[in-house]
Amino acid sequence: MDSYLNTLHAAATESEAVQVIQRLLEDESIYHFGRVLDSPKARELATSEQPNAYWSLLELFSFGTLSDYKAASAQLPELTERQLEKLKHLSLVSLASVSKVLPYDDLIRELDCAHEQQMEDLVIDTIYKGLLSAKLDQQRRLVEVEFVVGRDVRRGDLQAIYDSLDKWSAVCEKELNTLTVGVNTAEQELVSKRVKEREFTFALQDLHMEHASSGGEPESLARYDSQYTSSEYQNEERRTGASDF
Repeated sequence: MDSYLNTLHAAATESEAVQVIQRLLEDESIYHFGRVLDSPKARELATSEQPNAYWSLLELFSFGTLSDYKAASAQLPELTERQLEKLKHLSLVSLASVSKVLPYDDLIRELDCAHEQQMEDLVIDTIYKGLLSAKLDQQRRLVEVEFVVGRDVRRGDLQAIYDSLDKWSAVCEKELNTLTVGVNTAEQELVSKRVKEREFTFALQDLHMEHASSGGEPESLARYDSQYTSSEYQNEERRTGASDF
């Protein structure tokens, strides 16, 4: 990208600047154009008395899709074969950003593919370029998206993104507070239960001592004794005692 920016900055004429943009839009390693859009030389194309069509094309590659190009093709330069393929990749990225499950028929139509195999090849090529991670379900004729890169964002859309992130953050904070209250309540209930069990054990031991001094032990007391003085119960008491007190 830096080489394109330097060459664009050094362009002495509008024609030279257009040639740089043409090469940029054909470069299969570059899919983000924000830095070029913000460059002074590119802005000269946008603010001239007769805005250059290649500025509009650059904007379309930054934010638009193949459908947008077809709708405005009369006012835009004709695409080379490599530019057309690149715009299809970008269009697929936009579609995958909206929905994680993409029907074959929708992709064939939106990407202007002649047949199903051409569409599948395009999806696979987009995956290999690192723009998309997805699985092709040929039986159900669906593309299931796992990951997709972000595209350039218009400055006017930034506030909406900030607002969306704020709402998401508020929801996360609310859920976290709910979970924290639930965990604290569960811990308090557990501690309360163990305290009561321990108090009962101490009371049972006092009864043992009282009945031992009188020379007898009721059958019901022996049953409680077998439950709360068993090796399993005592082991559990030793395991949890340190954390409770």
